[in-house]
Amino acid sequence: MNSIISKIEHSSSLFEKKWKLKNFDERNALAISQKYDLTSIIGKLLSIRNIGEEDIDFYLNPNINNHIPDPNQIKDMDIAIKRAAEAILKNQKIGIIADYDVDGSTSASILFKFLKHYNASIILRIPNRLQDGYGPNIKLMREMLSEDVDLLFTLDCGTTANHIIDDIEFKKIDVIVIDHHLSEFELPRVHSIINPNRFDDESDFKQMAAVGVTFLFLMALRKELRNHPKKKTEPNLLSYLDLVALGTVCDVVELKKYNRLFVIKGLELIHQRHHKGISKLIDNSKLNSAPSSQDLGYIVGPQINAASRIDDSSLASKLLITNDVEQIETISRKLFLLNEKRKLIEKQILEEAIKQAEIQNDSKYILVYGENWHNGVLGIVASKLLDQFNKPTIVISFVNSNGIGSARSINGIDFGNIILNAKQKNIILEGGGHAMAAGLKLDYKNLNNFKYFLNESFEKFDNHFFEKVISYDLVISINDINHSFLNSLEKLQPFGKGNPEPYFIVSDLKIDSIKILKNRHILIFFENDLGEKIKGICFNCVGTILGDYMEKYRNYNFYFGCTVTPDKFSRDNKPQLIIKDAMKID
Repeated sequence: MNSIISKIEHSSSLFEKKWKLKNFDERNALAISQKYDLTSIIGKLLSIRNIGEEDIDFYLNPNINNHIPDPNQIKDMDIAIKRAAEAILKNQKIGIIADYDVDGSTSASILFKFLKHYNASIILRIPNRLQDGYGPNIKLMREMLSEDVDLLFTLDCGTTANHIIDDIEFKKIDVIVIDHHLSEFELPRVHSIINPNRFDDESDFKQMAAVGVTFLFLMALRKELRNHPKKKTEPNLLSYLDLVALGTVCDVVELKKYNRLFVIKGLELIHQRHHKGISKLIDNSKLNSAPSSQDLGYIVGPQINAASRIDDSSLASKLLITNDVEQIETISRKLFLLNEKRKLIEKQILEEAIKQAEIQNDSKYILVYGENWHNGVLGIVASKLLDQFNKPTIVISFVNSNGIGSARSINGIDFGNIILNAKQKNIILEGGGHAMAAGLKLDYKNLNNFKYFLNESFEKFDNHFFEKVISYDLVISINDINHSFLNSLEKLQPFGKGNPEPYFIVSDLKIDSIKILKNRHILIFFENDLGEKIKGICFNCVGTILGDYMEKYRNYNFYFGCTVTPDKFSRDNKPQLIIKDAMKID
């Protein structure tokens, strides 16, 4: 094993990446596997994920009924629920302004459903991403005022909306902000701000998406309403967890503790086809198995986001709220087609952006911009550039001199703070977000000042932050991979940020044969020491250096970097390797 590790550490993969094995405590891993009757590999994986002994049972046997979070840890929760209960009991008019992404749409959906159970007088508005931009604005606030709204919720937005939601023009409206974005030291002067990431909050929920925070608010509000009994039965909050799971996964927050609980229970509901709108989006995608957390993030989420990126921002929340079968059919089909259109627009802009990024080799960040790039895909393009170049990335679209940008970051570099600092120094017009993602508005005349500011901000980060390093969990043998191995990996689900899918290096593979599929993918057949066939697949690798070497497999020996998943096209869900990279071994 030591010789294998030495070869890995002193070589580069075919994709010119360094492979690094994660560290773990061997004694701790052994103790975990023995105490909880787990395989040694699962014990090691839990140790790698730093699951403390006190949290192992919570992790392996998650049950939301046994691990109920306390919403009142969050600052302002007590005064917010009292005001909301008052509005419900007095049948006051309630408004909702929510962000247009999946997190905002799911937050709006569960709050709307809950309030509608008690109160028929609710107005929901979603800002138009392309015309209004992020968060509440004067136009929407005036609309709430003209509708005589008494209480307004802003969801997944509002924390940095100083001088908008607290403008004296709107003093008749009580505003409750429910959000999770980083705050500045100056908060809007409104009724209450429920945000675990406000600077003065000390709660344990800082990794929650806005939909998770909204769910906690509803838990507290339902409890408060029990002090004012009405004849109505109360809503079943657990029935909202499919929406909470969707928003949590798609906002790429850490799937630890309560987030993980939400997603596990939510996936159960999704598998039961509890929510007609989510089920229809899954059907449109032609998934051939029960959806996983990754399917929510990569297949369902993009369809919901397509509404605001290309068309009408309100379509997503309409789909997630309604029970009307015809409306669900119409909206879901439109979202599917909009997502296909989004892919074409994104492809064109990405090609232009890559050309700019390729000449920024000496920079510690990527900044690309263009005229009239579609604002709806800037974040996706930024994410793809980040994946390719492993540098924090900003993508800006200018219309005349008005720029709108989206930023994405790598681990260890907090882009949200960098953007907030730029705003505080008046280098950009607006900006905010969190560590891994942020948005901004910029005047073209300040572009060079912004670049200078970014150069200074990134100067303190050593070059090792930007190395193309892929971390793998363990080196395993082809003989380790069987049904039992696959079943044990299921204990670690759901996968996502903070609870990543295990990446393995398989070291002793002998390729038996290959088959090219659709002139894009390569199907690879291996054989273990017992003569059993195991299949691997390398997606979209034909024409790449990896694909070229696979086609000449008889001439080389390889270590493979891969994940191990069920083969959903086999009758008995046999294990298969999803090959991400390979290392040629002399």
